[in-house]
This record gives sequence, C-alpha cells and structure tokens, in this order.
Amino acid sequence: MTRSDSRQHWSERHGDAVRKAAPEVPEFTGPERGELWQQVVATPTTARPRRSRWTVVVAGAVAVGAVGFTGAATAGVFSAHTGRGPVDAEDAELGGPGERLDPAAPDFATVLDEVTTDIQFPSSQARDQALSWEVKDLYADERADERVRVSAGALRLWMSGHALCSWSNTWAVALRTGDTATEEHATDMILGARSWPSITDTDPDLANESEFAWLPDLERAIRSDDRAAAKDALFPHGACMPGLAPELGLGKR
Repeated sequence: MTRSDSRQHWSERHGDAVRKAAPEVPEFTGPERGELWQQVVATPTTARPRRSRWTVVVAGAVAVGAVGFTGAATAGVFSAHTGRGPVDAEDAELGGPGERLDPAAPDFATVLDEVTTDIQFPSSQARDQALSWEVKDLYADERADERVRVSAGALRLWMSGHALCSWSNTWAVALRTGDTATEEHATDMILGARSWPSITDTDPDLANESEFAWLPDLERAIRSDDRAAAKDALFPHGACMPGLAPELGLGKR
C-alpha cells in the first residue's frame, strides 16, 4: 500500500502552470539510451510495497494545540506521542485519522505495538515482522523527508493489511497440507476482517477508492479455495510486505 501520492494533490491550474514552465528536453540518442539502460540494469533495487493514498505529513503541518490523546508527549520528553491530530477534515482525509505519531522517536516501536495491539496475527513472529518492517520503512521516510508524522489510523490500517496477508499465508499452507482446523480458523479471521475496528474506523466502505477495496476479492478467493486469486487480490496493493506470504509466492522481492 508507496505511501500515498497525496503530496501531489495539486489543482489542474497548478499542473498546467508547471507543464508550461517545464524546459524542453531533447530526445535521447540511441547510444545515450543504451548507456542509460545499462546503468539501470546494473543498479540494485529493493522493492517496497505500494502504500495507500494516505501519506506521512510534514511536521510543520500538524496542529499545534490539539489535545485529547492519551500518552501525549510532555515538555522535555521525546516520545512518538505528540498529542496532536488532524487540523480539519481534509487533513484527516489526506493523512488518516487519529494522533499524529513521530517515527523518529526512540519509543516509536513500542507505541506502534500499543496502538495496533487489537489486530490479530496468526503468530507473534508474523506480527513482529510486520512491526519491524513498519518501523524501518517509516524511519526511511523520516530520513528522506525531514521531520514527518504518521497518523495512528493509517498505521492501524496498514497493520491490518499485513495481518490479512499473514492469515492468507496460513490459510494457503493449511489448504495445501489438508489441515482443516487451521484452514477454517484462518478463513474465519479473513472473512471477519471487514468488521475489525482498525478497518471500519477508517475505511468502512471497501469500495471504489477505499483503502481496502481489494478485500472483497480476497474474500471471494478464500471462499472458493483459489490460491491464485488470493495472490492476485493481495499483490497489487502492498498488503504483503516481504516475507509474510511465501506460500502464495509473495516472499522477499
């Protein structure tokens, strides 16, 4: 789910102005194009799952006077809790609802664990993998984008996607091995996900432009015991971070 392209919600007028101001760029010659592709092929890359449309927000854009969040940072204490939330409905739409957390804080991993504790994973190992990946991924954003904040609502939704990926992997293994009890349990978890507060609090519609518009496709795949369809539902949306669903062919990439 890259992090959202919400940073680029420019008006059509802004887009036209940028296009008109753009300098002309000459076409590559054949040798130049060949040299460029050689450089691309030789450059190692680490793919990162696509994020939802929500984005981290620049620290300066966070409301300064917001109150009401438990565990807010106090003077002289550097914590992931900021006690600040979205300034208006548009800010909540672009950045997600809930307290804006600081991923650079030393207690961010602990806070992330706390705000997502109700999201069930098939194993503690899978949950730890997801938590660790989110911490590292957001730290990378922090270093690249100056000081940033990420909403608790966005984090909860992203962790829900990781949990569904993990349960899909458990379901796929059980389906292959004939472990009926585990298959039924994983199926119940996946089919019950649309009622999870971590999803309904932020994305209740599951349709059109919603964050979890792919969930109905996953549900259909699970009901029909179709492993390939389950993979197709999960892969394009970045719910399966590397390592969470090797049984579906969604391991490291």
